[in-house]
Amino acid sequence: MDRNGQLTFSDDPLLPRLNEAYRLIEDGSFHEAVAIFDELMDANPDYPGVPEGYRVARFWNNRAVEMTQEAEGKKKADYLMRQWKDFSKYAGEKQIADSAAARAAMKYIFQVASRQYRIAFQRGEGAADNFELLLNLGYCLVTLGDHKNVIDTLEYARSSYRASARLLAILGESYFHTGDVPKSLLYFREAFFLDPSEIDLSIVKAKPVTDLLQTVRTERPGCADPREWAPVYGYLQDVFYVRRQLGSHQIESIKKDIYTLETNFQTLSRDRIENSNITPRLINKYLWMLDYFEYQNYDFQSVTEIRQRLVAIDKRLFEEHFKREKKK
Repeated sequence: MDRNGQLTFSDDPLLPRLNEAYRLIEDGSFHEAVAIFDELMDANPDYPGVPEGYRVARFWNNRAVEMTQEAEGKKKADYLMRQWKDFSKYAGEKQIADSAAARAAMKYIFQVASRQYRIAFQRGEGAADNFELLLNLGYCLVTLGDHKNVIDTLEYARSSYRASARLLAILGESYFHTGDVPKSLLYFREAFFLDPSEIDLSIVKAKPVTDLLQTVRTERPGCADPREWAPVYGYLQDVFYVRRQLGSHQIESIKKDIYTLETNFQTLSRDRIENSNITPRLINKYLWMLDYFEYQNYDFQSVTEIRQRLVAIDKRLFEEHFKREKKK
């Protein structure tokens, strides 16, 4: 009791047992955690955290045998990631995804998976595609908030193998949380350019990007995938203000993409255009060309033509925007 005679946490006999059950989940001792939750359910099934913890512990305990039977390395890591995907769906349906028990399970599953992906890479299990092993490891690490190791791992993957939208977005997230905001926004900009649909929004917590995605949802409520329009609104709001110099081969590649997209854009019906991602992707390509001719290799005629084309594609978005720019 405290001085006023009121009940305190130290007087609550269930709380220490609940915290012990959380610790057991985080350690992967799911059978023991289930036993405690059975005890707590008998004592008070409505106690805060108990129903959620009971579901979480039983879900993972039902898979405990398979976890131990899977061989170390990629197979075990991939198995855990498949089970986590199933758990995420289950947790969403039961509205327990944000519970303390779910967070404890996440720590255990992703720590084990990251360790197994490291083992797989060291053994050369992904000789045909080490990039995917490193990318999956990066995903585990960013989920755990281990941003320094994310950067070490995925910068190595980017320099030794290749880049991808998923990789760049994970790096962007980690650079944001380590305080390098300009590099974070550069990587996010390039990720959205390469392929917005590859960006896993579940790992994106960087505020400039989450705010941008919310803007898209507000401005385009009928948009099926806010990731597609994010780079367009990122340009309009100057969120992605950090740019990298483009090489001649990149410019030629963008021109080819524009030609292909324009050909399809001209032949599709309005309904099909509205039900596809072709408009934001075409606009995004033009915006990269506009940046190039405005800031890197100034060409008045190209700038004028691109601006006119953007207004023709979406007058509401660009007419007032370019008028405001002229007044600056």
